[in-house]
Amino acid sequence: MTLRLSDVLADPGLGLRLAGAGAVNQAVRWCAVTELADPRPFLSGGELVLTTGLGQTTASSQRRFVARVVEKRVAGLGFGIGLTHATVPAATLDEARERRLPVLEIPYSTPFIAVDRFVADRVLEEQYGRFAELLDEHDTLARALLSGRGLGALIESLHHIVGAPAMVLDLSGRVLATSPAGASWPVEQILAGDGPAAVPVSVQDTVVAYLCCRRPRRSADLVPYAVSLVGLELARRQAELAGKRRLAGQVLEDLVRGTIGAPEASRRLAPFGIKASDEHALLVATVDATDGQRRLVSSPPLDGATTAVLDDCLLAVLEPGQHAGAAARRLRNHLGRHGNDVRVGIGGWYAGMNGLRWSYYEAHEAMTRGPGINERAQMSLSGLLLASEDVPLRDLARDVLRPLREFDAAHSGSLLATLRAYLDADGSVAAVAERLIVHRNTVRYRVEQIERLTGRSLGRTADRVQLWLALAASHLD
Repeated sequence: MTLRLSDVLADPGLGLRLAGAGAVNQAVRWCAVTELADPRPFLSGGELVLTTGLGQTTASSQRRFVARVVEKRVAGLGFGIGLTHATVPAATLDEARERRLPVLEIPYSTPFIAVDRFVADRVLEEQYGRFAELLDEHDTLARALLSGRGLGALIESLHHIVGAPAMVLDLSGRVLATSPAGASWPVEQILAGDGPAAVPVSVQDTVVAYLCCRRPRRSADLVPYAVSLVGLELARRQAELAGKRRLAGQVLEDLVRGTIGAPEASRRLAPFGIKASDEHALLVATVDATDGQRRLVSSPPLDGATTAVLDDCLLAVLEPGQHAGAAARRLRNHLGRHGNDVRVGIGGWYAGMNGLRWSYYEAHEAMTRGPGINERAQMSLSGLLLASEDVPLRDLARDVLRPLREFDAAHSGSLLATLRAYLDADGSVAAVAERLIVHRNTVRYRVEQIERLTGRSLGRTADRVQLWLALAASHLD
């Protein structure tokens, strides 16, 4: 319970008296004994200032002293009589009355140390009581989190303790828990930093969510502990999600690469809610980031989707009836917070395990077309080759194109760019020259260099196909 000036005045052992009229409901934070003419540098507000008025021998000095302590927003003035002054000076009382500062008369028989000790004991008692209460509140929140209801129970307990609505919001704008259930939250404003006070929640030094609490009416100092508990729960969820993704990713990898058959894949994917009788579509996404793999693993799950990590890509198996475009946009927006060049491919809807595999090939081929969201296209033989992990196209591509890369690096050349433009233009020298803004003879000379360095003729269809596949495969790295 907060110590107030009225409590000090009411203690019979001190024998204090209110000198004049004044409100005595101010909270007392500490005592400050001073005989300085200007004690302001040593006051921080809320103190009960004790003085005998030793240096206050004139009415003007008495008024100045009162004005100065009022400026620091002290709780009250305790004036000791019987030493310098027989009674509280009239100028002190007049100035205090004008400035609404309560003055307590301290009799000669009551030493200042007695008042100081009384205030100190009560303040420390209050602090100890609050500390014990805070420990109880900490225990309540921890038990709520471990009750089996997780984050929802934690936020519900926090709401009841602080007497204000509370919520956890992830970075994608999804409300993970809120109490009371009917509370409305301006999600977009919160994410933009313009809504109710939001405290960031971090996992492994990365902000993953916000804890929001509307103007706590009590126990506001409990919020930091609640933030740490929310962080622990989200870290646990991430670890659980990462484990599930590794398991699902292994099954999908085995399915895609043909190391397990459809019956075995169906049995192993059933615990993830993926049924062979349903139609599913796949999303395949990747992001260019230094810690891209960790970002993919820690990405929040999509509602209505099983997610997994395969190589450097995040896979999402959509449930029947889910809108693939909307899910792709949510995935792109989330990954876009962690890196550049976000690429998302959308596969078609197919039933069965082989349909799941085919949707993956479509989504993977679409993802390789460039940044942004790419819809599936009819799969070509070349696209199927590029999507297959069983064929070492990347290694072959590096070997085929190595002479051109080494030449370009040594001579600041443009043989690779010329080869790509030449194949895109179906062998039109004029179109390549216009695209690269060079002379046609320059294009012809570069084509001769490409043929000499690679040992392949751009006039032969088989060699053109091989060089095109090499360029396409190298673009996936």
